[in-house]
Amino acid sequence: MPRPNRFLMLLPLNLFLMLPMMACSDENSGGADNDIPELSQQPLERSDSTSVERESATDGAVEASAEGSADLVLALSGEGLLVIEEQSGKARSISFDTDLATAQAAVSATLGQPTEIAQENECGAGPMSFISWPNGLTMNAMQNQFVGWSVRPEAESANLTTVDGIGLGKTLTDLEASYRVDVIESSLGTEFNASDSLFGLLSNNQPKGVITHLWSGIACNFR
Repeated sequence: MPRPNRFLMLLPLNLFLMLPMMACSDENSGGADNDIPELSQQPLERSDSTSVERESATDGAVEASAEGSADLVLALSGEGLLVIEEQSGKARSISFDTDLATAQAAVSATLGQPTEIAQENECGAGPMSFISWPNGLTMNAMQNQFVGWSVRPEAESANLTTVDGIGLGKTLTDLEASYRVDVIESSLGTEFNASDSLFGLLSNNQPKGVITHLWSGIACNFR
């Protein structure tokens, strides 16, 4: 599939809560039999100066249990998602346009199995599906490819952050320390664009305004 315009639309994340739920199929369950390959490794720096190694989520096998693995941590990225091995510091990159089965298996190996799958056929970018986990993460998919993610407020959503610590509950000041940030008032609320990489909503346009919703990649919004 041709690579879509990643920043075609900005969404309100609460849309996902209103979408009709669909039963999970075996094909989209991201179970233990999906292979996650390992390609070349590149150094990736955390904000605390610890180094992790990045590799593509297209090699190697990762087994997904219902609860996920305590040895793996999921990190957000403007290019997709990262699955980081805590002991070794290695990170598997789940980039946008990764095959959906591979991407879902990698996330499920970390978070456990998803709890909701929804479909919306009238998105501006085209029909999309949404795969959600109870910690607030939703993967957006088009034509069986991973194309975006969002984080909505849930009990454990503050644990979903970028490698430099940006996630729900962080302030505009925190965001501006790592990104070039533009803030506008839109029909969605106080909306931000962080270096054309991360997008979301703030509680207000003040230094201490906190991130209430966060997303990246292609999303679906009805303005």
